[in-house]
Amino acid sequence: MRRALVEIIILTLGGLLIWAQPVSAGSLFLHRLSPPLADPLPDPYDPTVPTPTPPPLKGYTGLPNPALGHPILSTDPADPLAGFSRRPLDRYLVAQEFLDPTRPEPHFGIDYTYPEDYLRGNTLWVHPIGPGFVTARSSCWRCFVDGDAQGRVPVRRPEHNFGFGTLVIVETPYNTDVSIYVMYAHLNRDFVSLGDYITPDDLIGVAGSTGYSENVHVHVEVRYGPPGRFWNADFTRWETRDRWLATMFMNPAWLIFAEHHPNCVTALDSWAALQPRPADLP
Repeated sequence: MRRALVEIIILTLGGLLIWAQPVSAGSLFLHRLSPPLADPLPDPYDPTVPTPTPPPLKGYTGLPNPALGHPILSTDPADPLAGFSRRPLDRYLVAQEFLDPTRPEPHFGIDYTYPEDYLRGNTLWVHPIGPGFVTARSSCWRCFVDGDAQGRVPVRRPEHNFGFGTLVIVETPYNTDVSIYVMYAHLNRDFVSLGDYITPDDLIGVAGSTGYSENVHVHVEVRYGPPGRFWNADFTRWETRDRWLATMFMNPAWLIFAEHHPNCVTALDSWAALQPRPADLP
């Protein structure tokens, strides 16, 4: 009995001695064959860990402006603006004070409407007056939230696109230095997407009375300036409104009536000739 107890103690001490011995070379070899532990994930709150920078976006949608580098001119050498070939409405009347930039609240544009149609419930389809790319659009849902059933509001707040309501801007690149911008405002709804190429045969939307408006009509306003100036512009922001008002104004009749196209071409060429170019700088 005593001998058996001594043997148990000896075996136990021997196992402890084997466990306490240093790792042999063979054990190290087997350890090297085992897969290494994965590196710990970087701490997202560690200021020393660099944060990857996303690629810069081109416009709010990340899409490039298709109008850049794509001038649209007529094939008629005598009239490069011959593509401006129609009125925005098939049947129309023009308000008496259609263009008066000198009154206390300037009206830089022409209002087209046809009361006989909208009073009968007929739709006033809006066409572009010329070819171009949809460079900006803004559906004024706040006009319907804050206004009446037609989206009319009594104020020109930023959330109402400063009174323009639902609007579409079409950019027509004249050359690499200047583009023509035509705004169609107070629309009830539009049928276009950003970057669409449209012609006078297409439909932009439906004339309405959204924004600061009294009756159903479409407000047509023309500006010209550097290409891409209003690509995906947000017209609920003061800087966009100020940039629009600071852009060169053009009488819409210069585009709508072909006999005034020479005046328009002269204005565009004269303005473009005055713009500085990198190659001209010392």
